[in-house]
Amino acid sequence: MIIDSHLHLPVDFPDFPSKEAVLLNELKRNGVERGIVIADSELESVIGSVRDCAELFYGSGIISVIAGISPNFEYASQLDYCRELLESKRIVGLKVYTGHENFYCTDSCLAPVYDLAAEYNVPVLFHSGWDNAHYAAPKLLKELADNRPDNVFVYCHCYYPKLDECFEVLSSCNNVYFDTSSVADDEKLLPQIKSALEKAIHEMPKRFIFGSDFGSCLQNVHLSLAESLDLNAEERELFMHGNAERVYKLCR
Repeated sequence: MIIDSHLHLPVDFPDFPSKEAVLLNELKRNGVERGIVIADSELESVIGSVRDCAELFYGSGIISVIAGISPNFEYASQLDYCRELLESKRIVGLKVYTGHENFYCTDSCLAPVYDLAAEYNVPVLFHSGWDNAHYAAPKLLKELADNRPDNVFVYCHCYYPKLDECFEVLSSCNNVYFDTSSVADDEKLLPQIKSALEKAIHEMPKRFIFGSDFGSCLQNVHLSLAESLDLNAEERELFMHGNAERVYKLCR
């Protein structure tokens, strides 16, 4: 079984039903049984706002939704809406776009997000790495994770391309999980990415979650990287679906 835990609606299609159809076709084409779509934090977005995604995938047995949220966009009302969605089990986590937006993962303004996630026992996801990586650098996430042991955090992109630093700094934080979306983006870096992932998954097999970042990256390329990893059967099952099922509480 394969769960792609980091998907976005594709941009280059005219309406949300078209985007949904393209995404579901991509999953079917690549043999991916389930997926998690991450909504934007903006209230109007080509990849779908929280409301867009929650309504589009309502009742889906294939796609779950994570809500993007930001202190920059009608924060109080969005927190209330996310609470409604969590209460009705229509979302499985919250994401803050550190780096895409100018706030640090340790900023006090994000405390209501972390409190809400802890109350409903769902993870908070962070954008990491790439440009503006300092907003959710590993040392900051470690500080946050240590100070908030009741929260579960998912570190998207593993601080790409500095995966070794990511795993070294955060290895002691058992409430932090690693989402491998977008790490296969540059073919020239694949040997070092593969080496870093294999070593870390052997050491922390219960903390890695497969994702592709489809919508921005190619799903089949990330699946190829995952298939190439030298993992034992248990490690592979945890990575490709087991850890996602546990962290996001996905029912088969």
